[in-house]
Amino acid sequence: MRSLAVWTTTAAVALMGAANAQTAPTEGAPAAVDLPSAITAYAAYQNDVSDLRSNGVGNAIQLEEALDRVARHNRDSLTRGWIAYGAQTAAQSPAFVQGVREAAAYYGRDAVIWAVTVDPSYARGLRGGPEVTRMLLDSANADSARIVATADRYQELAYSLQRQRWANAVAPQQAARVQRVRSLGAPGGFTPSLPSEVSPRLSVTPLSVTVSDPTAYGGRRFWDAVRGGAEVAEVASTPAITHQFRVNATRGEALDRMAAVAALQALDATESHQSAVGRLIADPRSRDCFEMAQLQLYQCMSAARFRYENAFCLGQHGLRDIGTCIGAVAQPDASAALTPIVGNREEG
Repeated sequence: MRSLAVWTTTAAVALMGAANAQTAPTEGAPAAVDLPSAITAYAAYQNDVSDLRSNGVGNAIQLEEALDRVARHNRDSLTRGWIAYGAQTAAQSPAFVQGVREAAAYYGRDAVIWAVTVDPSYARGLRGGPEVTRMLLDSANADSARIVATADRYQELAYSLQRQRWANAVAPQQAARVQRVRSLGAPGGFTPSLPSEVSPRLSVTPLSVTVSDPTAYGGRRFWDAVRGGAEVAEVASTPAITHQFRVNATRGEALDRMAAVAALQALDATESHQSAVGRLIADPRSRDCFEMAQLQLYQCMSAARFRYENAFCLGQHGLRDIGTCIGAVAQPDASAALTPIVGNREEG
């Protein structure tokens, strides 16, 4: 199965280039979007991760349901939802919101709005930038860890399923199965919906959350809390964090975009600048990363012969690759023991 994952990479790269070549001429400016609708898409993915953590896979039907859960999330919606979620997390930073409002009082509200929409990196350079950077890195690492932990479960499951007759059988109609999951992940293929207990927890305004609460919006245990009620458990396989993180320079634009939208929220400008918000949350690097994960899922499944191999593809590409895309905004900071994170002015 390890060779199966390696084999799919080259084919996925080729497909990604072909897809971009076909869609680039027809893609225009991102449509205006509202943040709550965007966040729903990301919340739906994390909700499916919660279900995948708790649900068993004891037969072919349950495996098919699990495949559908990871495959039905469109790369564009997932990108916009994740950036929007990060933006609302950033808007809970007292130091950052104060810094944005101080800048607006000094330079003028319209000037700051213009600055963050034309240069997203401007926002994290304001007073409070280091605090909001730390919050965003912590949130991304926590979200990534719970997804990767779930991926571990399914990849381990793939090996144990080899001993079960139903899973060790040739997967029937695999080509149709691949086409089904591709259709689910296409634009309009799936309309996200959330359990009744989740939606109310997504309605937050700037500075409405206690940032020290790990179960609050943007916290490291938030997605567990919205589904776990009073009994919230840590992700069992997530190791204790013994070092700090700094921004990965190759992916820092995602954090810049989150902070820029948060600045618009702090200035009560998201409604009047919906087109700018739509452009900011459509982070191209994150979108490309999610797209590659999708394409590798399709290629892995195309190369799979037995049912248990589909479980491996699910864990590696439907979960682990997505978690890696999210966690890639951060990298370990070897100097963190001596000096704090310093916002978006990192070197190297």
